[in-house]
Amino acid sequence: MAKRDFIKRHLLIIELLRKRPSTYDDILNYLINNQDQIGYQLEISKRTLQRDLKEIDSIWGIEISFNRSIEAYKIESDEHAEDETIQRTLESFDLISALKQNRKVGKSIFLEKRKSSGSEHFNGIIHAIDNNLIITFDHLSFSKEPSARRCVPKAIKETQNRFYLVAYDLDVKDFRNFGLERVANLVITSQRESSPKINIEKAYQHAFGIERYETAEKIILRFDIQQKEYVKSLPFHHSQRIIAEDENYFTLELFIHPTHDFLLEIMRHGPICEVIEPAMLRQQVSERVQLLAKMYQIKE
Repeated sequence: MAKRDFIKRHLLIIELLRKRPSTYDDILNYLINNQDQIGYQLEISKRTLQRDLKEIDSIWGIEISFNRSIEAYKIESDEHAEDETIQRTLESFDLISALKQNRKVGKSIFLEKRKSSGSEHFNGIIHAIDNNLIITFDHLSFSKEPSARRCVPKAIKETQNRFYLVAYDLDVKDFRNFGLERVANLVITSQRESSPKINIEKAYQHAFGIERYETAEKIILRFDIQQKEYVKSLPFHHSQRIIAEDENYFTLELFIHPTHDFLLEIMRHGPICEVIEPAMLRQQVSERVQLLAKMYQIKE
């Protein structure tokens, strides 16, 4: 049996049991239904299921047992219940399977052409984080000459479909963010150096994107009511909530750092989004709108 089959099977079993406790027949039917869609070999015996459950505990850190009171398998403990690891891995397998099928039957999936995301650096950086090693690299700027960096890496953070290295820069003595697609000549040294600790989740909890240079504050936006489901399905930030609504508009509240990236995001929505608070952000949008109006003024 191909390795991809049992990894996919593990992920599907986890996915199902995170939704609800299930019997062997429930699990088998779930696997067979997915097998028909993606072409993997997923059907298993009860004996194989028992082996899978042990491997899921060992590999993924998720303990699954048979609960006799409900006559079903259920998750007893899950080290990764709050993160996106399992779901993102499932999505990757689904994409690989679909692309493989796409090559066989013709062009049905069209991907955007894009440069490397920097994911080739993941293993080296994670090794350096785990062992507190210094890394060196050239950071390729969009507007300046490449700059040599010497850092202690702290985390890799994804935002807006890009990966960033969060690191303590040993030259500037502060934390910096580096787009991984602009990292070149990466070297994982054997040197160690003490550096300040940082709680990544706490530090970036109010960030829109990767920047935090403005103080986080409450932001109130008003949208055309027709955009409600779109904004709900693609939220600006996890803090957003609807605080008012009528037949024409709905009002959104967020608590974030009002950085330049967020200003551009507001401008992207044009007249269907109005900044109500804070006054400074409203003024910034107004100045941008006036500048655009002047730029596009039609001369008679």
